[in-house]
Amino acid sequence: MYESYFGLKEAPFSIAPNPHYLYMSKQHNEALAHLIYGVEREGGFILLTGEVGTGKTTICRCFLEQVPENVDVAFILNPKLDSEQLLETICDELSIGYIGDSLSIKDYTDYINERLLRSHSKGRHTVIIIDEAQNLSPAVLEQLRLLTNLETHEKKLLQIILLGQPELQDIFLKPELRQLSQRVTARFHLDALTKEEIAPYVYHRLAIADCAFPEVLFPEKTIQKLYSISKGIPRVINLVCDRSLLGAYAENKKSIESPLLQTAAKEVLGKSLVLHKDDKKAFFKSLVVSNNWIAILGLCIACLTLGIVLSTLFLDGKPTKQTISATQAPIDLTEESIINTHADRPPASLKLPKVGKITNKTNNQNGVVNNDEKEALAPSIEPQPISSHWLGFNELLAKGELTEQLSYVSLMKLWGIHFRPGQDGFACKYAKANGVNCLSKIGSVGVVAHLGLPAILTLFDTDGGKHFVVVRSIADESVQLIVNDFEVEMSISELHKHWRGHFVVLWKKPPLYVTPLKPGTIGPMTKWLGKQLDIYEGVKHPSLGRSFYDDALVQRLKAFQKEVGEQADGIAGVNTLILLSNHTDKNIPSFSINRETM
Repeated sequence: MYESYFGLKEAPFSIAPNPHYLYMSKQHNEALAHLIYGVEREGGFILLTGEVGTGKTTICRCFLEQVPENVDVAFILNPKLDSEQLLETICDELSIGYIGDSLSIKDYTDYINERLLRSHSKGRHTVIIIDEAQNLSPAVLEQLRLLTNLETHEKKLLQIILLGQPELQDIFLKPELRQLSQRVTARFHLDALTKEEIAPYVYHRLAIADCAFPEVLFPEKTIQKLYSISKGIPRVINLVCDRSLLGAYAENKKSIESPLLQTAAKEVLGKSLVLHKDDKKAFFKSLVVSNNWIAILGLCIACLTLGIVLSTLFLDGKPTKQTISATQAPIDLTEESIINTHADRPPASLKLPKVGKITNKTNNQNGVVNNDEKEALAPSIEPQPISSHWLGFNELLAKGELTEQLSYVSLMKLWGIHFRPGQDGFACKYAKANGVNCLSKIGSVGVVAHLGLPAILTLFDTDGGKHFVVVRSIADESVQLIVNDFEVEMSISELHKHWRGHFVVLWKKPPLYVTPLKPGTIGPMTKWLGKQLDIYEGVKHPSLGRSFYDDALVQRLKAFQKEVGEQADGIAGVNTLILLSNHTDKNIPSFSINRETM
């Protein structure tokens, strides 16, 4: 209903276990690794537990997309079966034919054993996955244990993965199931998302649904409120965010503020499950109405005592350190003040390069940024000599309309994309349809030069009006700008008077990229990274690497990051991927890399 209003291709917060929307937090990545590791061990049980709505089933769906080709999988969603029904369901899932209307447990077991032996002779492995496994009865669990007895002299023929709520762990502690517990080869408990993971989770799902500016749609204040409501449970986050988008659509709003989020949470969760900031007021009001003067007197005494303690501390004259309260309201993020994630931060030592050159970062051994590096990153406030051919801001405005849509026309033209604002709709959505993605960032001129991509800058006049230009190249003291179809130059000092640091670039997002790639990650994105590094290093026959982001590949990426001036942390974030693509893809327009030397 609201998708077209927000420019989304589909609802981003569906509670269906869609693996394409899976946000790979650290623990989700570990859970997936446990599943893959357990299957490679061959035989026995793997337990994946977690609270309701933490993403167990979604992790499993993602796992199913990555199982090797020689693995046969039976996925059982309804575990409320007796032993005979379970065996029959396994036969159905594995396409094992059976004949007869009154087969016994032994008959089903013989059919399964015959199939497993035949698969083993062909080099195949069989895995059974059971969701909601906490509902399995002890008798059925014992039957599953007996199935794992099917084996050859070399290996077990069957692997069983159990997904369930935390009580599944307690079931395995029962004395009568101790034999079953000893068959478990891997266990992992999936917790809720941390407070720091809420924003990346929400923005990740919005980005998958083609949202151009997720940070504007869900500002930081709203994200903090969302954590207090959801406690990090992904399913609750999805429910509340989905209803919030519907509410914003109904009220014709383009941003989700805290009151709207609060209302949406009450509608889907009920008042008793939502933390409300007015609860304290209601509490004090109820005390007065009920004439509970004893409670009121007690509160007054407590406040008086606290006041005496605080006054004593201040009267002692002891210096106190200034701290930031955990409940302090954060800065409200708008389209002009989107904060970059850690993996996308520019190097602190970046200095402004000349046209056709790129500057490497120089850090000391401890990674501490010295004063010279800080001054290099900060905009220069010293007056620059103005050349006769450098335009002033008013002269720039006189050149014609500096609208956002026309700036996207100029930017996409550099990428070989013909954009018609009146016919092609939303610019970023059209760009994505043509193979490139919009990236909105905050930074300095040095950051733009470091990325090496043409960028749209948002300039402000004295009345606060917005104007948009495309920066084509950057020199020591000036920038070359594209305004509609002509190019002009402006001094960097003049630019700083009207630019607050917001810019937009287009970049080729790698296939299947969703979040920064961290060491130890398992996924197809790692294969792409290995091939690009092959190209960069000059390997004669570049090829796709492994799905596992192992230490060898991490060290190769660190070497690349060090050479191009990025923080050598081995995390393949947006900045690193942009710089890598700049070196490996000659079709990318760039002013910081000399293509003739590639």
